[in-house]
Amino acid sequence: MTSPAMVHRVSMPDPRTHLLHVETTVSAKALPDAFVLFMPVWTPGSYLVREYSRHVEAFTADLPARATKVRKNAWRIETAGASVAVVRYRVYANELTVRTSHLDESHAFLVGAAVFLGLEGRPEVGARVEIAAPSGWRIATSLAAAPGAGDPAAYCLDAPDFHTLVDSPIELGTHRDERFEVLGTPHRYAIWPAGAIADADVRRLVADTRAILETEAKLFGGRLPYAAYELLLHLSTRGRGGLEHASSAALVASPASFATRDAYLDLLSLVGHEAFHAWNVKRIRPAGLAPYRYEDECYTRLLWWFEGATSYYDWRVLAVASLCTVEEYLDHLAGEIAYLDQTPGRLVHALEDASYDAWIKLYRPDESSPNTSVSYYRKGEVVCALLDLEIRARSEGRASLDRILAHLWEEYGAKGRAVPEDAMQGIFERIAGVPLGDLFDAWIRSPAEIDYAHTLALVGLTLERTAKAESATSSLGMRLRAEGGRCVVASVPRDSAAWRAGIDAGDEVIAVCGTRTEGTNVDLALRGHHRGDEVDVVLGRDGRVLTRRATLDPPRLDRVKVLAKRDAPAGARAAFAAWLGQAHPAWSGREGSAP
Repeated sequence: MTSPAMVHRVSMPDPRTHLLHVETTVSAKALPDAFVLFMPVWTPGSYLVREYSRHVEAFTADLPARATKVRKNAWRIETAGASVAVVRYRVYANELTVRTSHLDESHAFLVGAAVFLGLEGRPEVGARVEIAAPSGWRIATSLAAAPGAGDPAAYCLDAPDFHTLVDSPIELGTHRDERFEVLGTPHRYAIWPAGAIADADVRRLVADTRAILETEAKLFGGRLPYAAYELLLHLSTRGRGGLEHASSAALVASPASFATRDAYLDLLSLVGHEAFHAWNVKRIRPAGLAPYRYEDECYTRLLWWFEGATSYYDWRVLAVASLCTVEEYLDHLAGEIAYLDQTPGRLVHALEDASYDAWIKLYRPDESSPNTSVSYYRKGEVVCALLDLEIRARSEGRASLDRILAHLWEEYGAKGRAVPEDAMQGIFERIAGVPLGDLFDAWIRSPAEIDYAHTLALVGLTLERTAKAESATSSLGMRLRAEGGRCVVASVPRDSAAWRAGIDAGDEVIAVCGTRTEGTNVDLALRGHHRGDEVDVVLGRDGRVLTRRATLDPPRLDRVKVLAKRDAPAGARAAFAAWLGQAHPAWSGREGSAP
């Protein structure tokens, strides 16, 4: 096929139906007798085959062309000798997440992979996008504006290739448009719904976003990697999440994100996470994701770094930028350690294997997931924090994770080179100047326990574990949820008392020790019982009433604190200050240190 031109025309005549109407035109001086158009099955940054084509309906071709579906997500177009082929279809868009499209009376959020077709075998072919939106709607996207739409009332955009089209979500509607600069580079928040955020909160968010980006840029030589940046923020109770793009980020957060300190810091960490990805994964990319293959899974064992390190930096940047206190940062780190403590899968699934299995594990959780796998986001974050401390100590302060990050940018991201899948340990050791194989073996390649005490002590910290329920003297170990007024088992950790007794996820807990269960708190029924005691648990399962005899565990130590040691030596205190940019307040006479 000679160089073809593609135009996607999108309209939404009745947004209440959640239907996007798409017309795609392919033209060339000489079209072949047939070609194939396809829709991606996933979108980069979200590692799950989502089968976007399941939302496509009424796919037809204008005569003389003919369309025949040849795969779940692909159509063969026979041109009958014409130089122009036009296909039409509708896309149902009613799922508000960062990786799916959503259309209603107030806005349209278009995810490229879920809306637009690509020309099979020709990812270099770009496209013109023309969008006819309801009157009064504005647009926010990182796609470049193009002159001269076929419809003078339509927005007109250009994508130089299919990768850019997929990587550039589009927000249309009545959102709030807030523009600002960071390091001389234009940025914009598109906030939907516009009335969900107060003016003072917008000013605070913009100021703090600027501080985050300036702090992140320093890690990469002081410059931003893009010419402009769009932050598409949806405030909704439907969920929380973010998805990175080269020149934009899609964000979903609660409208209550500005109501409390904890909720606001969570929002800032989300912003910092997706912005950090503009360097780490969008430009510094693992070989397994280069190039993207939109119809198949793309495998990498390095998500522990590209997501885990990004998670580490999203909160550490808040501390370094003084957007959160040292204590708040350490409380967050303690929460991630508590998550690992409560995840038996940490002893089953190695971190690099969890990265590789993202397609079948992380995005498809079930009641067994905590027993069989671990999150490369959360364990990756903890491991990267510990790696940073160990590198600083072993190199006597000459190296850090920051230096490794800068090297990855200079040698790979800035040069457009993919990071080889087997190169990370070598890169770490070369920049650090010290052996690190023992840490990679124990923390990344093996599902082993982590010795937190040794590494945290390097910066004068210690770990404290206690039971959340102060009066608890024993535990069944199972996780519970309320469901229609019933107490239901959500999951059963491997080797817990409940596991050994044969209690299953989905069981209704009717009574424990002869006491009827009220709510999801079984601790009241266990008062006076201790480790090793045998108790009866009455369950409802599949319409039957069962009794299971359980031998109790000690109370769960699921409250974790990371504390400063009062007797920490001067060297450890100095290392702490170098790590987070400030001393721990406990060493200035304030409360909060460990004995």
